[in-house]
Amino acid sequence: MKPIKNAEEIIRNRTSMRTYEKRPIPPDLIAKITQKISRFHNGPFGSKLRFQFVAATESDSDTLKGLGTYGIIQNPAGFVIGAVDPGLSGSGLVDFGYAMESIVLFLADLGLGTCWLGGSFRKSRFAERMNLHKDETVPAVISVGYPASSPRMLERFMRYAARSNSRKPWEVLFFRNDFHHPLFTSEAGEYASALEMVRLAPSASNRQPWRVVFESAKRQFHFFLQRSKGYRPEKLGVADLPRVDVGIALCHFEMTVGEAGFSGEWVAAPPEINRLPPLTSYVVSWKVA
Repeated sequence: MKPIKNAEEIIRNRTSMRTYEKRPIPPDLIAKITQKISRFHNGPFGSKLRFQFVAATESDSDTLKGLGTYGIIQNPAGFVIGAVDPGLSGSGLVDFGYAMESIVLFLADLGLGTCWLGGSFRKSRFAERMNLHKDETVPAVISVGYPASSPRMLERFMRYAARSNSRKPWEVLFFRNDFHHPLFTSEAGEYASALEMVRLAPSASNRQPWRVVFESAKRQFHFFLQRSKGYRPEKLGVADLPRVDVGIALCHFEMTVGEAGFSGEWVAAPPEINRLPPLTSYVVSWKVA
């Protein structure tokens, strides 16, 4: 993934936008977006991904009809729709989150507002647009548009209810060598900024289901998924969104590391940790070059 210039600034400034101006995206910009997102084919696990930008223009005001969002999103100029085979291990969902967040940051760099939608829309309508292949699913979509100058009361309430501006502290998310020793910023050194961008990553219901263990001897950052007790996506009829959230965190980490000029790669290298916290499982590691 090619780093975006000023990635850290974009990550810090971006917020979810649910209310947009009644303003179409110009055709030349639509072409640029369409060309760009067609290049996002895989993630750390190499899953095959497909993305499509569906936009409304002045001459085609009906483009978005049928893509229901239950009134949560107002005046969207378009949607980014993605499809993936989740895979038996769910690695496809991690790749999906990784690639889709890359698109979100690209759109933010263009001055466009976005919002992740992972359950507040009729998936079948979006799936029809993608002509899904066998075993593919649409885990989430992104609404896109020019942010309204004044958010609606509903949007302000939703941000408050979801604690969108609140993030877990470092000592809850990042650890050194095991899950018993919190990793301090001074110990993270030149990677402190990348981990802070992981901390600021968006997630469904702001759960922040990722945990990172820095193995100092091997210079590896091990990413884990820590689920919330009682969360059953199959009962809710949605994709396994925590895995998508972990992919978002991986994107933020690699994007920031790449902008800083640090080399490394994603590898399967689970650390030897005797006791993992409940509901915690290994995902992938970043090996420092």
